[in-house]
Amino acid sequence: MPVYIEDVIIDNLVINFAILFVCKKVLKIETRNAFLVFGSVLGTLSTLVFCFFRIDGILLLLFKLFVSVLMVLVSFNYKNLKDFLLKYFSFIFTTALMGGVCFFISFTFGKTVVVNGTVSYELGLPMGIVIFLIMIVAYVVVHFIKSVKAKNKVSEFIYDAKIKNGAREIKLKAFLDTGNTLTDNQTGKPVFILTYKNFLKLFDISLEKVLEGKISEKLENAHYLSVGSVGKNSKLLVFSVEEVEVKKEKELFKLKKPLLALSYQNLEEKLNCGMLLSSSFKEYV
Repeated sequence: MPVYIEDVIIDNLVINFAILFVCKKVLKIETRNAFLVFGSVLGTLSTLVFCFFRIDGILLLLFKLFVSVLMVLVSFNYKNLKDFLLKYFSFIFTTALMGGVCFFISFTFGKTVVVNGTVSYELGLPMGIVIFLIMIVAYVVVHFIKSVKAKNKVSEFIYDAKIKNGAREIKLKAFLDTGNTLTDNQTGKPVFILTYKNFLKLFDISLEKVLEGKISEKLENAHYLSVGSVGKNSKLLVFSVEEVEVKKEKELFKLKKPLLALSYQNLEEKLNCGMLLSSSFKEYV
């Protein structure tokens, strides 16, 4: 049965990288993927030795152990001998696991070939390409699951809200921001963050006037609130509206004369909402 050297290179490059990458993820090792590539190339070059020289017995075992040590040293950093041994034996375990996966794929999808009484398995594609395709599918599935979980987690903090002010009323989604502890220094009330897009639905006030700091008479209890950290401060336009209703399933909260602050952030794109609720808003219902 002929052995094509390009298949050997592809197989070993991809499988070596897959083993090192799995070790990196499982142990949460901080290293660049470029170092994993270097380690994979080193392992592949060592495999090519078997295409030209015959190594058997104890020499073969020692040679493989030596190469595996070099691959771990090149691919990962380590603090001490204990840290190195943890990464090394993780690499050995993952190698054995990946070998089982390769055998399973060959046994299931390949065809049996008998040469001089030795049974082997042959695939139409190099094993490396098969492993590479599996990694791509696994990557897509894992990230899809993560995105669904993240979306579900965010939805737990999304409320249906209604803002009433005079003759105008708007409905929007509100996000309960546990990190929003903003309170008004004049009244001590919590402050909600409202996007400019929804602000325009309530008030006919141009952006120029807002940026110039000209507080309109249309805004009730309007004033500016200083926020920020050391060395970086900004001012938010704060005002009150007639009423805000916040609903979540069977819970309904009505806040009279709540305070809102104008924001220019695109919350619709980031959190799929038009307003950020204060973490303590339920205390002021």
